[in-house]
Amino acid sequence: WLILQKIILRYYIPMMTHTDQSEVIDFLCRTESHGGRVDRIEKIETHISVVFLAGARVFKLKRAVHYPYVDFSTPDLRRHYCEAEVTVNRRTAPDLYKGVVAVTRSKSGGLELAGDGDPVDWLVEMARFDQDTLFDRLAQGGKLNRALMRDLAEEIARFHTLAEQRPGTDYRDALARTVASDAAAFTEFGKGVFDDDMVKNLIDAENMAIRSHCGARASAREIDGYVRHCHGDLHLRNIFLHKGRPTLFDAIEFNPLFSNIDVLYDLAFLL
Repeated sequence: WLILQKIILRYYIPMMTHTDQSEVIDFLCRTESHGGRVDRIEKIETHISVVFLAGARVFKLKRAVHYPYVDFSTPDLRRHYCEAEVTVNRRTAPDLYKGVVAVTRSKSGGLELAGDGDPVDWLVEMARFDQDTLFDRLAQGGKLNRALMRDLAEEIARFHTLAEQRPGTDYRDALARTVASDAAAFTEFGKGVFDDDMVKNLIDAENMAIRSHCGARASAREIDGYVRHCHGDLHLRNIFLHKGRPTLFDAIEFNPLFSNIDVLYDLAFLL
């Protein structure tokens, strides 16, 4: 149920923007903005980002949104989380994450990439890769074979083994806060979508489980070292083939409730 809520709340609630970023988006959509080395721009939009594929480079703009689980509402916050995204994802995809780039205001009043003027917004710069190697596309094409799944299992096990332990997380409390965050999001965004009584019953059942056997087991696993700084959004579209090996990317940087979790929760989201 927690996984289902995670999907619903992150992909189906309405967008709440706090800043007009249309000028920056229009600028990044123009080929001339990228130094004359690009003849076509592809734009990919998600609920919290706009991604621009420009030649061999990729630029990711964080939307100026504020949800119960993420706050990108100011330029300073977007810069902070761009830097955090690069740091977090270099654990598994160091070749992919190049750094953070400012969109700046030129003396003539226009916008520039990494110019000398004042920053207007911030971008994560990434190397481009073959989209056909994304694991969701491989799965849809019937190409996610046993050998690739074995390699992926080995990569996830390696990542989880090296991931920093989070012994002070109080994972039972973290689960309770996750449920409370979900409940708040259902209240704010779920009217007319979900039945109020069903939502209440779900939240009550989850809280009861956390207070009893599930919470006790979660606490025991934290003591045993299984709560770590994980990926937090481990699904097939956040895995691709790099130099023939499964590579994890786009890990969560903006909310420790999603990333400081039990390794089995990380794996369960993928499964």
